[in-house]
Amino acid sequence: MDVRRRSQRLAKVITETITKKVQTKKIETKYIQIEKQKLVISSNEENLSILRNAAKLLSLTGMKIGYPCICTSLCTANHAFRLTNYTNEKCLEITNQNLICLQKILEYNIQHGFYFFRISSQTVPFASHSICTIDWTKHFSSTLRQIGQYIKDNDCRISMHPDQFCLINAKDDNIINKSIAELDYHCRLLDEMDLDSNAKIQIHVGGVYGDKKASMDRFIEKYKTKLSDSLRRRLVIENDDRLFSVQDCLYIHEHTRIPILFDNLHHACLNNGETMIEAMKQCFATWSNDQCPMIDYATQQTGKRIGAHADHIDEKHFESFIRETRDLQFDIMLEIKDKEQSAIIAVPYAARERVNDQSIDIDPANYRYIYENAQRLQDEANKRKRTKKKRLKKAMEEADDEDEDEEDYKRKPKKKTKTK
Repeated sequence: MDVRRRSQRLAKVITETITKKVQTKKIETKYIQIEKQKLVISSNEENLSILRNAAKLLSLTGMKIGYPCICTSLCTANHAFRLTNYTNEKCLEITNQNLICLQKILEYNIQHGFYFFRISSQTVPFASHSICTIDWTKHFSSTLRQIGQYIKDNDCRISMHPDQFCLINAKDDNIINKSIAELDYHCRLLDEMDLDSNAKIQIHVGGVYGDKKASMDRFIEKYKTKLSDSLRRRLVIENDDRLFSVQDCLYIHEHTRIPILFDNLHHACLNNGETMIEAMKQCFATWSNDQCPMIDYATQQTGKRIGAHADHIDEKHFESFIRETRDLQFDIMLEIKDKEQSAIIAVPYAARERVNDQSIDIDPANYRYIYENAQRLQDEANKRKRTKKKRLKKAMEEADDEDEDEEDYKRKPKKKTKTK
């Protein structure tokens, strides 16, 4: 730590010295900018090294930290389009974009020490819909295997989380069949990557439909009779914030042996009086000994509906959470809206507490360059979206004006030209 601080002070002195010498010369001003950039890059690499080392120490304690689906610093691996615009060519094009982005995100995650990631359900748009008649596994077999190999080579943990319309306890058989088709697509995607059963697919129990007990029994029956063995090996259920608590999930587990993924915010919203630690231990006991339990971690967004996720990590809450769960082994999915930006803060905090090494740097200012860079890229992306919308709106307005001019022209009687 002392060496790093001395290096930073020396870099500052060098920069200030160079700046004083060239205040009046444009060419030397450019030189200053280059030197400053070099110093920043050096500092960035140093901080990245600290972050990676913290993540490695953390993994030794039985914990990986990650975030879901989107990396705000890079790209979005869940591009989609409207069903009315579907063509097989469009599906292949968007899937290719999503897989390219997914590979970039995974590389970014390894560079920053994030060894847990949730892949988007939109990776292959409309894959479970009857409109999709292409064999996407054939088109992307090589790419998916390469991505899967990269995941395995770097000891990453992968999960997926289908949308809440997946209801295998529905009363309508049509809804059940569509839900199973969607789950089969998720399972097939992970199978094509050649990932083992540690790569999980998490779902909620579903709806209550006026009778919770009957709904849970219906889930149990469909789970046993409708789902394939390969899907059952990957499936886990999650306690939710309104309908099914940890105790409800435990009832289902008793009849199916399905593992339970614990969600701390959902438990705070809906529980049966048990403490968080008690509930976590009950959930973790449902996992087989060769698989590390997974949890979703989030905090309440101030001023929003109960259960709404916060925009950014609450450092004090997270530090307290890690301290309280220090003796448990589990992987954390950060369900926080700024994604990897909060993971950058979470990894050093978790490593410092679980390794019990106070020398691990947890000062967010020392990782600020990563956060600011991510925020800058996100702002630029939002700006491009706004600009694109403005251009589209302007083009539509101009088109409307042209249509109006044309209509006016048609309505105006043509002047008769006098012939001599």
